Amino acid sequence: MKSKLQSFIDNFEDITSGVALAGVVILLFIQVIMRYVFHNSMAWTEELSRYFFLYMVYLSTSLAAKQRTHIRVTAQFKLFPERFKKYFLLFADFIWVCLCLVFSYQGFKLVINMADKPLISPVLAFDLKWVFLIIPISFLLQVIRVIQADYLALKNNLPLVVEEGEDVKNVT
Repeated sequence: MKSKLQSFIDNFEDITSGVALAGVVILLFIQVIMRYVFHNSMAWTEELSRYFFLYMVYLSTSLAAKQRTHIRVTAQFKLFPERFKKYFLLFADFIWVCLCLVFSYQGFKLVINMADKPLISPVLAFDLKWVFLIIPISFLLQVIRVIQADYLALKNNLPLVVEEGEDVKNVT
């Protein structure tokens, strides 16, 4: 039986992107009610919902990598024999991991530079480095999840790519 910590780690992206989505929906609902019922608006709900949306999108990329449902072009692999397809997909994932590491490194540099020259949000007046921190974190999570998904797929003799219409639950 899985511990609560292990379960949280396994479902981190599901939980956090779900919370962010709920935050967007609740904040925008509040904004709509305030505008159309009370004829008044609150600027902070719009700004905060934008940040929640940003977090949801970046965390969902890691979720897609974990489930091996991330958008990828695989038509070129049909030109090669089936036995080589796995190696080309692994090489493509290697390039993906390298690119994610570059983006993560550059993202951390951005956040560190923002510590020296803070950028303050217009309405909520907090340091935007906390918003931009999702960039390097999400790319590091993608690295972890791509490696994890490839390992589990190879270990359990599953396909490296989820084909259209295939049940995602069977691949994670």
